[in-house]
Amino acid sequence: MSSAQGDSEDGKEPASAEERHRELVEWVPAIIYEAGFGPSAEWYYVSPYAETMLGFTAEEMTTVHDLFYDRLHPDDREDVMELERTEVALAHREDVTLVSEYRMLHRDGHVVWVRDEARIVHPEGGEPRWRGVLIDITEARAAQQALAESYERYRGLVNSLPVCAYRADPASESRRHFLSPQLRDLLGWTPEEWATDPARWAKALHPDDRERVLDAEERQATLAVGSPWVSEYRLRSKAGDVVWVRDRAVVAEVADGRHVLDGILTDITAMHGTGEALDPLRDVLRLTCSECGAVRAAEHAGPCAECGSGAVVAESLNGALRELQAVRRQVETLLDGVHRHLETVSNKEGLPGRALPASAVERRWGRRPV
Repeated sequence: MSSAQGDSEDGKEPASAEERHRELVEWVPAIIYEAGFGPSAEWYYVSPYAETMLGFTAEEMTTVHDLFYDRLHPDDREDVMELERTEVALAHREDVTLVSEYRMLHRDGHVVWVRDEARIVHPEGGEPRWRGVLIDITEARAAQQALAESYERYRGLVNSLPVCAYRADPASESRRHFLSPQLRDLLGWTPEEWATDPARWAKALHPDDRERVLDAEERQATLAVGSPWVSEYRLRSKAGDVVWVRDRAVVAEVADGRHVLDGILTDITAMHGTGEALDPLRDVLRLTCSECGAVRAAEHAGPCAECGSGAVVAESLNGALRELQAVRRQVETLLDGVHRHLETVSNKEGLPGRALPASAVERRWGRRPV
């Protein structure tokens, strides 16, 4: 039996364009709104997602006096209003979308970070008003905060070691990427100077050790993640001096599946000068003087070389290497999570197809031409 002309196959009238548009707006996981200017502005329309995101129904948002202003976080309230006052004139004068991030308070009191993208529209027969979208970015903000904290911890750990931290990628042209400023103490180059010459690592290796070290790096990168590597060899400093190093590394995996080496180089030139037979498996210690704060690397604990104090704390550099790798994995995982979240937000149907500007991490407010 055929259906009547104009009916859908299930017997229902096809939805009008207005109904389809309303369904789309109500489905979007963000608050779409139209509102006037100022703290006591009238809110003409709020999509139903307001109840999910803030705990208030769309009807409450449009009828309860000053509800939006009251739910702004007290520390952001005046900033948001001041931003609106200073930017309304610009939005009238130029065709721009204003972007800001601030905190709101859910009905139950917990903080919701929102990203507000809005522009001024001039409806026929009506007053100018904002038309925009509020997106919940609480998760991304938490990830950014965790990322910043992890990065600071990682940077502090790297900079406090009496060794030079690196990442070795035998598949890349430069092979060695130095991450810590101790490279200057070890070989005389800053990390920035080192990066200007992709072949610098091969050139820095002593000619008698070069082939052995490069081959060992390539073999090591084929091993299972977590496999350790310990080696000793000679390098040439920027001034041409021979520097003996002990290289301790662990195999790691990067995002595209390649294996790399995360490691630390310890200067053992003085130890070689003693003629003592060195055990390549012996741990190297980080010795920190509690009296003068001097830090150095050594194979044996002993008095401070600077002030002679016996109040020296010895820590395993093998342990420091494991901590470095763990913190780096945490930083990279958090960074991947932030990127995935931002890509998801920008690709949601019905939402603006733009990612959050990088500068938004440093400054709260921004504007972007349409």
